[in-house]
Amino acid sequence: MDYSWVVSNSEVINLVLQAIMVLIWVAYLQLFLFSYLRQRRPVVLINRSVGSSENARCFVSNMGAEPVHLTALVADLTIGDEVHRSFVTDRDELEKSGMSQPSEGTNQGPVAPGGFVDAGSFGEIVRRALSHIEDKDDENEVSRLSLMALCSSGYSSHIVAGARTFEIGMRDGARHFIPVEPTTLQYSSRRHQRSNYEILRKQLADERADLENPR
Repeated sequence: MDYSWVVSNSEVINLVLQAIMVLIWVAYLQLFLFSYLRQRRPVVLINRSVGSSENARCFVSNMGAEPVHLTALVADLTIGDEVHRSFVTDRDELEKSGMSQPSEGTNQGPVAPGGFVDAGSFGEIVRRALSHIEDKDDENEVSRLSLMALCSSGYSSHIVAGARTFEIGMRDGARHFIPVEPTTLQYSSRRHQRSNYEILRKQLADERADLENPR
């Protein structure tokens, strides 16, 4: 076998082999980076527990590898052909005098990996939302409840969210909340993060607009 061609082109062959090795390492590092980022990506779940009636509990869970801060809980109520948005982060239905600490009056706060927040019963959440909507106080008129949990991730300033919708209907004389999707939809892409930020920004703007202008 004639190796003269290999010997005469050894430098070129060596460069090609080195380039192939570099490409292999780049692909490996990319795969490792994507896997690492996927593991660190926050996963926010909204689950129904202890039945399906209005007394069923709503749990907001953090199934990511890092802590998150539950910043806001948003409820969209479908009443007839209209959808009304309300922030239901605070437990307005609780008597403040009966609280042992201020944190009991809100759902806002840090959530450890694998931890959850009991946001209240579904009936309480609907009534809490209605209390912030003008001229709407009949909970029996609500046909759908969409919940979005907005969270600040533990390792960045990005706002991520999980959202889930529940159909509301009657069964055996009681209202029941049935999930539309089998799991929580995740909103953590850059585009969604901007949208999540705008939801919070608009809420703060609305709160400022409600302030009386100083004279």
